[in-house]
Amino acid sequence: MRLLVLVFTTLLALHASAQQLIDGVAAIVGEKAILYSEVDQVTQLFAMQAKLPSYSSPEVLQQLRARALEELLNQQVLLEYARQETIEVEDRSVQMQLDQSLQNIEMQYGSLRKAAEAFGVDHYKIKSYYEDQIRTNLLVEQVKMELFSDIKVSRREVEDFYETWQDSFPAKNPQVDFSILSMTVELGPDKLEQLKNQLLTIKNDINSGEILFEDAAKQYSKDPGSAANGGNLGLVGRGVFVKPFEEAAFSLEVGEMSGIVETQFGLHLLRLDEKQGEQVNISHILLMPVADDSDRKFTSDKLAGIRDDILAGKTTLGEQVELYVTDEYMKSRKGQMGLTDISLLPEDIHDLLLNIPLENLSMPVYSSDQFHLIMVHRRIAGGKINLSDHWPDVETMSLEFKKRNRYQSWIDDQRDRIYIQIK
Repeated sequence: MRLLVLVFTTLLALHASAQQLIDGVAAIVGEKAILYSEVDQVTQLFAMQAKLPSYSSPEVLQQLRARALEELLNQQVLLEYARQETIEVEDRSVQMQLDQSLQNIEMQYGSLRKAAEAFGVDHYKIKSYYEDQIRTNLLVEQVKMELFSDIKVSRREVEDFYETWQDSFPAKNPQVDFSILSMTVELGPDKLEQLKNQLLTIKNDINSGEILFEDAAKQYSKDPGSAANGGNLGLVGRGVFVKPFEEAAFSLEVGEMSGIVETQFGLHLLRLDEKQGEQVNISHILLMPVADDSDRKFTSDKLAGIRDDILAGKTTLGEQVELYVTDEYMKSRKGQMGLTDISLLPEDIHDLLLNIPLENLSMPVYSSDQFHLIMVHRRIAGGKINLSDHWPDVETMSLEFKKRNRYQSWIDDQRDRIYIQIK
């Protein structure tokens, strides 16, 4: 969520700058001025989070503006405290988050240049805006961590918090702790061979001049994000593409086309359009094999065979997860998802998760374009929060409540000490 807030407020700032808004000082905190444009940006963010339409009443928008100003005042109080106490953040931490943020922008818009064009600014401004936002956010978080990291709650405090606020707690959805082995539908070798031949034919037609790469991408590519742009993905650095795609992209010479590159998304034909340092401008054509009933039956039967071996004691669900699953986090957990709110899971497996006997291994079940074997270890019924079933949740809420109270008390005290003028 913090990254989304950063992206949104940064792009709002860029957009405001591009439109050359008439600005002014809304408040002064210590040596820092808070501008009206900053208040407007945060107000728009709050309106977006509340899903308010642009034609909301002036009274509602004024309330949001007042809240936005308070948020910015508190932020500047924290930053002023950090300045006085010489609290700093490491440049390395800023750079790591900056790199990630810029990669997200590149993935969304194709390149920083395209993002800059969308907001009518010079592309170098995007980096400077992001760097300032990230440094500010990290500094605020570090101040809070240093001030409140020692706060804890006792069992008695949790119980008292529950007794006081239990009627205001929202009802909980059912939760399930389960393990899962997921297998993507496997395609027969004949389908992949047909697709490879089709892609090689497209490549030959491009080489012979019968069709332009861009026109072939528009006509054949199944990547909706790039096909309309002639397959172009923009200027991108390392770490954005999946490994086989990245290895192929960075091995090409400018103007060169690749051979067939196979990823979990399908088969690709790449062309390197431009190279700038450690960034490449790549175009690609993606062909995706389409599974049919015979492929689904083959995959279901394969998973049923694995189930039989697990029930016979020849292997375990965890061992099969390590063998077939590519996600390193799931492999490290041997497929166990942990306690999960059922609303976060596909609806078509809710009945299975809520009704299968505990520690029983399901038959292969199809959901979200994959087949799964599922074993439920524990369930917590939904409904009213109680201390026996939901102690960790209540403890977390109690701790956050205590932190908020301490934070507000500290902020009030600091605002009495620091020069603040509201215009």
